[in-house]
Amino acid sequence: MDAATRDPVDELIAAESPHADSVWVLGRPSLMHMAEGRVAAWADDCRDLADIPEAIRLNPLTAGDVSDSPVVWMGLPASLDELDELLGTLWRILGPDAHIVAGGRIKHMSRSMNDVAARWFNEVHASLGVRKARVLHFSSPRQRPAITGTWPRTNTVNGLTIRAHGGVFHTAGVDAGTSLLLDYLDAIAADVHSDAVDLGCGNGVISAHLARLLPQATIHATDVSWQAIDSTHLTAQANQLDIVTHWCDGLVDIPNESVDAVVTNPPFHRGTAQDHAPTLAMLADAARVLRPGGTLWCVYNNHLPWASHVQRTVGPTHQVVRNRRYTVIRTVRR
Repeated sequence: MDAATRDPVDELIAAESPHADSVWVLGRPSLMHMAEGRVAAWADDCRDLADIPEAIRLNPLTAGDVSDSPVVWMGLPASLDELDELLGTLWRILGPDAHIVAGGRIKHMSRSMNDVAARWFNEVHASLGVRKARVLHFSSPRQRPAITGTWPRTNTVNGLTIRAHGGVFHTAGVDAGTSLLLDYLDAIAADVHSDAVDLGCGNGVISAHLARLLPQATIHATDVSWQAIDSTHLTAQANQLDIVTHWCDGLVDIPNESVDAVVTNPPFHRGTAQDHAPTLAMLADAARVLRPGGTLWCVYNNHLPWASHVQRTVGPTHQVVRNRRYTVIRTVRR
């Protein structure tokens, strides 16, 4: 691969890194092949994790102490909350010699990222921009960090305790779209005889509501994000609810014709890239996992063309409600 086709963020992270016998790659598996010496790696998204050999996988949020003070090479997350939790975790486990090289596209970076890093590290500085990319260096951990709260966060929604990591959509809260969908919880529950799936479960707020209302049913929750799956597990645990979690891409872990309802507030982008293809594929896959006559309940932003897509790929669809921002639809599997 020539220099013109290599990822400029990866190139700059590797070029800016101090020499180290050990490198810990977070969120950018493509960097593994550019590191020398011992390498550990992690990706929150199971689709990216597939590129990382099991023998070198190391999740920072479960790692505890590390023995060899690696230099960290990481992609800058879009969420400031995710950055805060990750840097706080690295501050605790890396020790005084910590050095983090975090890269991203300049158009996706903000001064607020420096401010978050400065809560945990005394030395925060940026590289020059190269091919529309830039890296931030974080080092010299603060003796007394400016902690703004503990992770995972905790919140109460409709009497349920919601717990969430920083990288989860809307952290421990409930967004306006999900809130609109939950207004029809009784109608959703009426479609469930034995099994339902919360597709793209996030912090588990939908699956927790379903599990509380339907204690005899089996409620599944799926998400590509480890942080989302762990958050849903913590939410279930906090409320003494039984929720079966699946860290997987869409519905791939759910057997054919095995559930009565799929309930979702689906993502319409992956990270900073607005790519609708993964969402369209997982909505279409609802036809596979639903029993005949089963239902797909979906809320989405009004400008998105999800209704026509599920009408074509899943079955007859009608609009349940629409407000200024969101639409809720119910689709019956043919």
